[in-house]
Amino acid sequence: MSTNPFDFNSAQSNSFDLIPVDTIAPMVMTIRAGSAGDGGWLTAGKPPSDAFYLNAEFVISGGRFKGRKFWQNMVVSGGKVDASGQSIAGSITRSSLRGILESARGIKADDESEAAKKARLVSGYGDFSGIEFVGKIGIEKGSQGYSDKNKLVAAIGPESAVYADAKAGGGNVTPITNATPAASAGGAVPKWAA
Repeated sequence: MSTNPFDFNSAQSNSFDLIPVDTIAPMVMTIRAGSAGDGGWLTAGKPPSDAFYLNAEFVISGGRFKGRKFWQNMVVSGGKVDASGQSIAGSITRSSLRGILESARGIKADDESEAAKKARLVSGYGDFSGIEFVGKIGIEKGSQGYSDKNKLVAAIGPESAVYADAKAGGGNVTPITNATPAASAGGAVPKWAA
């Protein structure tokens, strides 16, 4: 081995290959605080944008891609609005955050029991920083000179046939097809696979 501090032949090269579309894996979400909004957890969009978002990092915690990371901005307010004046991106993020809570806490999406309702409550956005859940990964096409990147497509809940294996760290159910995961297990097709 060379003792020359400027010889990088023995340095390990980084792999920047994307995680395949439809990979299911356990992951930990961390929010990189941006000093705005609720407890300073939000990041303000650059003017003229009125958006506020969660600057989220996702680290795969088990399975074939353990240790791999990807990042995603999750808009909680601002941007385009629907007919009732609600942020469209904010509504999408609220649904994603609900799915993350349900996955992390083992709640089925259709469970409306008092225990499930209580488990969907948080004290603020900071409760999502460090949460571990099962997620489905996709690829967002790059634009304006940026490369393609991985993104969270959906959180996977306990109603899914692959949830238990992925939650246990298997995460080797990758990739799956959207057409037949539950059908092959003999059950109804879960919402995320429809």
